[in-house]
Amino acid sequence: MKISNSGLQQSIDSRYEISTAHSTIMRFQEKLQNPKKLIETVENFRDYDFGEFEVKNLELVYNDWYQRKSSTRVLGDFGLR
Repeated sequence: MKISNSGLQQSIDSRYEISTAHSTIMRFQEKLQNPKKLIETVENFRDYDFGEFEVKNLELVYNDWYQRKSSTRVLGDFGLR
């Protein structure tokens, strides 16, 4: 008997629900030329108070792991004011 004909789940994604959430705070338009320098700079500002800002809008989106524009769908747009 072939597994594909057995009726058993054949993908880990279909057997286990995966729910995640994240917040993107930085994106790069080009490949980093010196990633070590970025890490050093971030480390130098670890305890720096950058102040505050007001969030006026949140977007809830569905996309693939690579956040391809072609697979991204806006599920909700939430004004916070």
